[in-house]
Amino acid sequence: MTADAARLADMTQSPEPVAAQGSPTADIAALLGVLATLFLDNVRNLDDTVTQVTDLVMREGRPSRELIVTLQSFDRLKQEFEALSGALARYAASTTNVPLFGEERVQFDRGVIDAISLADLKDRFHDRMDNTALPPLEFPEPNAAELEVDIIF
Repeated sequence: MTADAARLADMTQSPEPVAAQGSPTADIAALLGVLATLFLDNVRNLDDTVTQVTDLVMREGRPSRELIVTLQSFDRLKQEFEALSGALARYAASTTNVPLFGEERVQFDRGVIDAISLADLKDRFHDRMDNTALPPLEFPEPNAAELEVDIIF
């Protein structure tokens, strides 16, 4: 397992405290945490497969240049999955501590992306975010009659 994968495993196994169970932000944090863990599981499977293929190729003698380039592509893909898993884990761990919208949220989102260590992946992520029109979150206006109700216990 690479150092990034080991660090990510620690992040996904020891999440920070989240909001009250059943709250929308806790549900989102839990979902993102599970997604990060599943990504990491897939990375480990990919890493095992690449190792097996490499061992098979090396037993046969000197591999061709194309095969080496292909194996390097697999390794790069594995690194990208690790980076995305890490971003998901960071996002999940902090979802309940950041407002749902506004400048603070935008800065937090940018920070999660900027923490990705692979420059090409980080740039692609920023490009996609900049070119994706996400609808603003809409919250229903409170009913004035409900605001005036006193509750006595």
